[in-house]
Amino acid sequence: MRHFLRPGWILLFLLCSLRGRSQDSASIYVNQILQPSADSVRTNAIHRLVALRDPSTFPLLMAINDKKLYLLDNKAVTTDSKPSGDGNYRLYTVYPTYQLLQNSSGQPLLLPPGKLTAVDIPRADRLALVGIAPLLNLFSNDVQKRMLAYSQVGNLQDQSTLQLVAAAVNRETDENVQRIGREALYTARLYAAKDETNAKVYIDSIALNWSDNAATLLTSYSKEKSFSPAAGSYALAKASRLEKKYDNLQRIQNLFSGLSLGSILILIALGLSIVYGLAGIINMAHGEFMMIGAYTTYCMQLVFGHQAGDWFYVAALPLSFISAGIMGLILERLVIRHLYSKPLESLLATWGISLILVQTARLIFGDLTAVKTPQLLAGGWQVAPHLTLPYNRIFIIVLTLVMVLLTYLMLFKTKLGLQIRAVTQNRQMSACLGVETRKVAALTFFIGSGLAGLAGCAITLIGNVVPDMGQTYIVDSFLVVVTGGVGKLAGTIVSGLGIGFFTKVSEAFFQAVYGKVFILLFIMLFMQYKPKGLFPDKGRIAEE
Repeated sequence: MRHFLRPGWILLFLLCSLRGRSQDSASIYVNQILQPSADSVRTNAIHRLVALRDPSTFPLLMAINDKKLYLLDNKAVTTDSKPSGDGNYRLYTVYPTYQLLQNSSGQPLLLPPGKLTAVDIPRADRLALVGIAPLLNLFSNDVQKRMLAYSQVGNLQDQSTLQLVAAAVNRETDENVQRIGREALYTARLYAAKDETNAKVYIDSIALNWSDNAATLLTSYSKEKSFSPAAGSYALAKASRLEKKYDNLQRIQNLFSGLSLGSILILIALGLSIVYGLAGIINMAHGEFMMIGAYTTYCMQLVFGHQAGDWFYVAALPLSFISAGIMGLILERLVIRHLYSKPLESLLATWGISLILVQTARLIFGDLTAVKTPQLLAGGWQVAPHLTLPYNRIFIIVLTLVMVLLTYLMLFKTKLGLQIRAVTQNRQMSACLGVETRKVAALTFFIGSGLAGLAGCAITLIGNVVPDMGQTYIVDSFLVVVTGGVGKLAGTIVSGLGIGFFTKVSEAFFQAVYGKVFILLFIMLFMQYKPKGLFPDKGRIAEE
């Protein structure tokens, strides 16, 4: 008998009893909310649960706060914030455990709200949850709510609040949200630290966690909140190192952005370079072929609808090439064929055609449309904290590499490519040797315009679709062609990447407008020394 009267056993017995009573009390209050004998009973039960701050009741309180508390077979359930399809929602039990409901096949149970019994909680009772709402959102299944909740929690010096935040951080599954939660937790403990050793531990923790506000928090602590000069200096040194690391990552991000911009310029300028080199035509409507490719992608989105997933974009890739290519073929047949070797006349004619195409697109589609990003290309590859490479831009780079490779194989490994290069170098001699120069020119316009249309399909991943979008890129495309060397594939690649990199690097030091002016001045000076571009023709052809 004395064995059971030891102080340790007595304390353990008391703790278990208190925990059991807390859970029993929560169960009673939950039952009073779901099946109240009177309105006052329900009101009192909600206030009691708020005061209890039991994490097991948070999903229930959150469902009340969001007006999404339902009954299904006498179980308290809630729904996702968005439907999974056809107006059906996934269901979760909210007490005593928070878990996804499944059907007999082991799949998530999907039901419309109309098949659930709504538990109506008056607004006056929901107002009791205002003070605890940020804590509830820490345990939400919505990532954005959890991310925002850490900035709204308030006083983390309160031990009960601090324990709830620590529990939320430990159960967090999203890496970015967990980083934000750790920052709030470490900052609260840093401000509560009273000796230098503990302060340095939490300063190191904040630096290693390295969330978006880490450098600012450490700098603020060093100037205002540190309890000793040594701790303040240590925090300031860590903040300085984080700023340097962030600057280096920003440079890498700018280089990647320059690579993606250069890829777009290469994709647009590939066709322009071939056409300009073959026919001597300054095609001011080339940007509008890109616009045609973009609107083809938008039309595919409308045709496939929202239920087709990413298949609309898969279909849009070849169709944007074909539609823009056919438009280029029509333009060559009706107009360009009569203007070979007439640069000024071709410039004016194609400029007029570009205006017609822009206004036609505006009449049909309006001033602004957008293509949704395919789900497969949403988000990005997080190489390191604060360095995320978007999947859509990676796709554009890969698409450009593929098209450059295919263009190279077409130009240097096929009979058509041999004829295109022959006509580009000497049209009259090629005709004398039996090459059908008109047919070659028509096919070249089809391929060149199709490449521009494919570029338009790619650009829908990073911007809106507007009627005059082609005019944004046409000047840069001509700069790529002229700087690289007319009709030169290698020149187009090097020049496109160079202009893309220089544009993004200059924007890091100047405003976008001044950066563009700087690029133009640089190209003007370059053309004074290399008027035929980076890769000029050699031999007698270069002298003509």
